[in-house]
Amino acid sequence: MIEIKPFKGIRYNQKRVNIADVITQPYDKITTEMQDSYYKKSGYNIVRMILGKSLPDDTGNNNKYTRARDAFQKFYSDGILIQDKEPSIYPYYQEYTFNTQKSVRIGFCCLLRLKEFSKDTVLPHEKTLSKPKEDRLNLLRATKINFGQIFMLYPDQKNKISKLIDENIGRKSSEIKVSEEYEKGVIHKMWRINNRDLIHEIEDLMKDKVLLIADGHHRYETALDYLKDNPSADYRMVTLVSMNDPGLLILPTHRAIYGVDVKDLFHKAEKFFEIKEYSDKGSLFRDMGDEEHTFGVYLNKRFYILRFRDISIMNKFVDKERSPIYRNLDVVILHSIIIEHILGISKEKVAKKENIDYLREASDGIEGVDEGKYSVVFFMNAPRMEQVRSLAQRGEAMPQK
Repeated sequence: MIEIKPFKGIRYNQKRVNIADVITQPYDKITTEMQDSYYKKSGYNIVRMILGKSLPDDTGNNNKYTRARDAFQKFYSDGILIQDKEPSIYPYYQEYTFNTQKSVRIGFCCLLRLKEFSKDTVLPHEKTLSKPKEDRLNLLRATKINFGQIFMLYPDQKNKISKLIDENIGRKSSEIKVSEEYEKGVIHKMWRINNRDLIHEIEDLMKDKVLLIADGHHRYETALDYLKDNPSADYRMVTLVSMNDPGLLILPTHRAIYGVDVKDLFHKAEKFFEIKEYSDKGSLFRDMGDEEHTFGVYLNKRFYILRFRDISIMNKFVDKERSPIYRNLDVVILHSIIIEHILGISKEKVAKKENIDYLREASDGIEGVDEGKYSVVFFMNAPRMEQVRSLAQRGEAMPQK
């Protein structure tokens, strides 16, 4: 059974700070350059808590994690951070435009009682990396604060919960943040609902759901690890979104490779793929479309498409116990055939995030190759929701990102 409940959220006091100066991208999207810019924006910027800078003279008692704890305590005592007086759930709307189509994704923030992964409660859909978990656990131990969300999906064919929230935010809630844009093309809005009857109704509707982690696997596993030594920390802040929400969109995660020899890439790849060169990025992405088993490549200032010749080849590269759904995933083909077999980057190196970066924007990969930061970048099509859900229900995890 899924158990959620409201909580007394801690948020920035907008009478004391300009919200645009203190919010950031999620910690795992923040580059060193972005971190520097956030530090300069405000002495109260949340980056000082979620991803502080390491210093040469750091010690066990004075480091980025203890400084995050001290920053939080100071911001709170100085009234920069304030806590709501009543337990609430927090409707969270994200307005965005993709391919000229305007959409709104509706979710809500609450506390979730932690459960071990199970087909009846919480399902993961991808493997995790060891370094991010260690980092987030160190931060949690030092601060005892949930700074970031875990993005989770729940089945709701008729979107009953989303509609219930949407119908009530105008009458039974207080808007606490008005359309501040901190992410290109995305407007974030949040409200506060403290009406007990409405909250109880939502709690009851969630009880029979099975949750799928869409983003935040490292944070969820960190929370489970922290719980082992802190039994009272059995709830964790999450954001829940209906799988059937019309505003839900899965975007691809591209792979950029560095520090390996790629000169024989196409010579070795032609055994498995049809290869076609393109004159520009636009033509490449138009031809990629949403076609399965098709990858874009940028190498030596040229664009290419690789089309997998025969899916039965995957039988030689993937364990027999793996399902046909898993073997057919584009990301599994890329990792098994190209990253591991052709380029020789082992699963262990991938797990440590060596020789590979994960990118949301294709332009970042192109720029990285042009500047010599990357040797090659592979462009992906997004997985389909039914693939992600089916794998999670079978207990199979996608390669990490």
